[in-house]
Amino acid sequence: MIKALIDLIFPRVCSYCDVPLYEGEAVLCTKCRHDLPLCEWTNSQDNVITDKLRGRVDLQFADALLYFEKRNKTQSLIHDLKYKNQKHISSYLGKWHASMLATQKWTKDIDVIVPVPLHSKRLKSRGYNQVEDYAKEISGTLGCTFDNRLLKRNHYSRTQVFKNRLSRTEVIEHNFILNSNHNYEGKHIVLSDDLITTGSTAEACFLELQKIKNVKLSLLVMAVA
Repeated sequence: MIKALIDLIFPRVCSYCDVPLYEGEAVLCTKCRHDLPLCEWTNSQDNVITDKLRGRVDLQFADALLYFEKRNKTQSLIHDLKYKNQKHISSYLGKWHASMLATQKWTKDIDVIVPVPLHSKRLKSRGYNQVEDYAKEISGTLGCTFDNRLLKRNHYSRTQVFKNRLSRTEVIEHNFILNSNHNYEGKHIVLSDDLITTGSTAEACFLELQKIKNVKLSLLVMAVA
């Protein structure tokens, strides 16, 4: 009764097309959900992400839920998540991706999932880390540990577009700090992020994570450009 009244006063609408959501729908209407470009890769060791990071990171596995292109529905969804206070999109995408990952053999070996951390200034201004609920949903479904304290972001940078190559390399090498109080020696750690484009953020995180002895590293993202 109360829920029906709330829905009447504040109707739930699709995050993309603004049509009212029916019972059983969340965040997106059925049409918009079906229109999203799913990756659905069959090889988690040879795909767009592994190609981006080949020769830069010793990556075991990688997977993405959606393809990201300018002005497509994925871009709109990620934009709303990061800049329009639509925090619930994170868990929505996490549940969706987790349901697909649960059928993949390699995910049975995951020990811990680590979200890419935000700098304290960015976290304060946004109010939440847009990756955390995504990672929590996946860790809950797969039955592995969620750890949002293993990495700390060391630098606050608005953009790297206008930095020269040497400057970008220096930022990558010192952008994250590993919390040595967490012992994951010999474990399979999966880094999670919202979007991978050049792969520089993931590379910076992996430079720190690979300091853990005998660690296995993989990557999961909401979307790939």
